[in-house]
Amino acid sequence: MKTLNEIFETNKELLNEPEVKELIEQFGMQFQHNVLKYENYWQKITDLTMNSELFVLKGMSTKDVVSKIYELSFK
Repeated sequence: MKTLNEIFETNKELLNEPEVKELIEQFGMQFQHNVLKYENYWQKITDLTMNSELFVLKGMSTKDVVSKIYELSFK
Protein backbone atom coordinates (compact mmCIF):
# COMPACT_ATOMS: atom_id res chain seq x y z
CA MET A 1 0.00 0.00 0.00
CA LYS A 2 1.27 3.47 -0.88
CA THR A 3 1.81 6.18 1.70
CA LEU A 4 -0.13 9.45 1.43
CA ASN A 5 3.00 11.21 0.18
CA GLU A 6 3.47 8.59 -2.54
CA ILE A 7 -0.16 8.89 -3.64
CA PHE A 8 -0.07 12.67 -3.91
CA GLU A 9 3.44 12.72 -5.38
CA THR A 10 2.29 10.80 -8.44
CA ASN A 11 -1.26 12.26 -8.53
CA LYS A 12 -0.94 15.92 -7.59
CA GLU A 13 -4.25 16.69 -9.30
CA LEU A 14 -6.05 14.72 -6.57
CA LEU A 15 -5.34 17.56 -4.16
CA ASN A 16 -7.65 19.77 -6.23
CA GLU A 17 -10.63 17.41 -5.93
CA PRO A 18 -13.27 18.70 -3.49
CA GLU A 19 -13.85 15.22 -2.03
CA VAL A 20 -10.14 14.73 -1.36
CA LYS A 21 -9.91 18.15 0.29
CA GLU A 22 -12.89 17.21 2.46
CA LEU A 23 -11.35 13.85 3.37
CA ILE A 24 -8.09 15.54 4.37
CA GLU A 25 -9.99 18.09 6.48
CA GLN A 26 -12.06 15.35 8.16
CA PHE A 27 -8.92 13.33 8.90
CA GLY A 28 -7.31 16.39 10.48
CA MET A 29 -10.36 17.03 12.66
CA GLN A 30 -10.57 13.39 13.77
CA PHE A 31 -6.85 13.26 14.45
CA GLN A 32 -7.04 16.43 16.58
CA HIS A 33 -10.01 15.00 18.48
CA ASN A 34 -8.01 11.85 19.28
CA VAL A 35 -4.99 13.89 20.38
CA LEU A 36 -7.17 15.93 22.77
CA LYS A 37 -8.87 12.78 24.06
CA TYR A 38 -5.46 11.22 24.76
CA GLU A 39 -4.17 14.38 26.49
CA ASN A 40 -7.33 14.69 28.61
CA TYR A 41 -7.08 11.05 29.63
CA TRP A 42 -3.49 11.39 30.83
CA GLN A 43 -4.27 14.68 32.57
CA LYS A 44 -7.03 12.95 34.56
CA ILE A 45 -4.74 10.01 35.42
CA THR A 46 -2.01 12.40 36.54
CA ASP A 47 -4.46 14.41 38.67
CA LEU A 48 -5.73 11.24 40.36
CA THR A 49 -2.23 9.94 41.02
CA MET A 50 -0.86 13.25 42.30
CA ASN A 51 -3.79 13.63 44.70
CA SER A 52 -3.38 10.13 46.10
CA GLU A 53 -1.89 9.16 49.42
CA LEU A 54 1.28 8.33 47.50
CA PHE A 55 1.96 12.06 47.04
CA VAL A 56 -0.35 13.96 49.41
CA LEU A 57 -0.75 13.36 53.13
CA LYS A 58 -4.34 12.23 53.69
CA GLY A 59 -4.85 12.10 49.91
CA MET A 60 -7.23 9.73 48.16
CA SER A 61 -6.55 6.08 48.99
CA THR A 62 -4.57 4.06 46.50
CA LYS A 63 -7.49 1.66 46.17
CA ASP A 64 -9.84 4.52 45.21
CA VAL A 65 -7.30 5.92 42.73
CA VAL A 66 -6.84 2.55 41.04
CA SER A 67 -10.62 2.13 40.91
CA LYS A 68 -11.09 5.55 39.30
CA ILE A 69 -8.28 4.89 36.81
CA TYR A 70 -9.99 1.63 35.90
CA GLU A 71 -13.29 3.47 35.34
CA LEU A 72 -11.60 6.07 33.13
CA SER A 73 -9.75 3.42 31.15
CA PHE A 74 -12.28 0.68 30.62
CA LYS A 75 -15.80 2.09 30.90
